[in-house]
Parts: sequence; C-alpha cells; structure tokens
Amino acid sequence: MIAIIDGDVLLYMSIWGMETKQEANDKFDGLFNSSLESVFATDYVMAIGGPDNFRVDLFPNYKGNRTKSKSTRPEWFLDLKSDIVERYEGCIFTDNCEADDMLRVWANELTAACIENIVISVDKDLDCIPGLHYNPRKELVYEVKEAYAEYFYWKQVIMGDPTDNIPGIPRIGPKTAEVILEGSTDYRASVCRAYEKFYKEEGYEYMIANGRLIHIWRHMNDHFKVKREVYDKAISE
Repeated sequence: MIAIIDGDVLLYMSIWGMETKQEANDKFDGLFNSSLESVFATDYVMAIGGPDNFRVDLFPNYKGNRTKSKSTRPEWFLDLKSDIVERYEGCIFTDNCEADDMLRVWANELTAACIENIVISVDKDLDCIPGLHYNPRKELVYEVKEAYAEYFYWKQVIMGDPTDNIPGIPRIGPKTAEVILEGSTDYRASVCRAYEKFYKEEGYEYMIANGRLIHIWRHMNDHFKVKREVYDKAISE
C-alpha cells in the first residue's frame, strides 16, 4: 500500500500548540509515522505547497479570506516546511500548483498501474478522488466510490468553496446543489444550465472561471475545460 500524503495537513496539525520548531518537527514525525502505521503503508509520496500557485494568478483573491490565519503562523513556519521537505525523501514542494493537485495526479498514476494506494488528508475537496482515504484527525479510513467522486466534483463546481473564497453560483449551498444534480444523467449539462439560469449570457465565462479554481488536476497541467459548443448544447436542451 502506497500512502499519498497531504503534507500541508500534517504540517498545520503539527504547529498547533507548539512553541518551537523542534517541537513541531517532532509532532510531524509522530503524525507521519502513526498515519503510515494506521493504513499499513509500505511506501509513501508526500506534497507540501510551494510558493507559487496558478490559481492566484487566475484570481488574486483566491484564499484571500485566510489572511488572519496566515498572520498567526509562528515565525519559524517556513523554515519548518523546508526542514520537512529536506528530511523526507518522498516529499516535494509543489511547482505552481497545490498539494491537492499532486495527490490526485499520483493517485491516478498509481491506480492506473494497479498499485494499491490511499490518500491521507483531512481536506474534503479530495473526495473527488475515488479510492481509499484516511483522515488522520479522525483516524478514519473510508472509501470514495467512482460515482460519488464525480457527483461531488460537479457539486463543488456549482457551489464554489467559501473556505477558499471561490464564489460558485451565489446563494447555492449543499442542499440546493443536490436538488440541481438529483436524478441527473449528465452532471456537466446540469451544471451548465444552473450557471446559465443565474448568470444569463455570462454563464459560460463564470462557470469556466469557477471551474478552473475548483478543479484538482488529474494529470500534470490538467485544467478545467468545457467547450463552448458543449455548454450551448446543454442549455438548449
């Protein structure tokens, strides 16, 4: 079993309540080891977010609502990140993307190669990845089915993500999004119609803009795409 680890999650869990970088390093090691033991992993890959992220270039206010949390990070936070990447051979800094993107890329590659793998994170956004997941905060293993992963993905495109400051369609929360997708045999078409209904003639542009922020890569540099003719056909049906 290969563990695909969201290093950012373990990093933030490690700094909570810690006064020194060494204490945080020790806590990280404990969380890392306990996670691997819990899922019986024989190897791992791990990603930590690097300094650049294409989503910020697309939308400067991406995660702009996290300014307060950033200001409370300890002064040694960036040094801790560098320590972890240096100490863990299987860990990388992401390059112009997020840890989430690399986790999904790795999961797809390993699954395609018929290699057992499990995603380790607490981030609900990663429920777009079918397969086994482990939540280290809850110490819980669960499985995401292929059909649910697809449903969850398009539900996110409708709603956006307030946590990351992604607007989606205003005033549409989980319940309304579920109603929009209920009984649908083509989630993409249903989402196209929902954007057209709210944004009218600007629906396509808003859907593409939100989709590019929500979409987590399946392979390197895999960005959200829906052709205009596909959108037009969906809204005409």
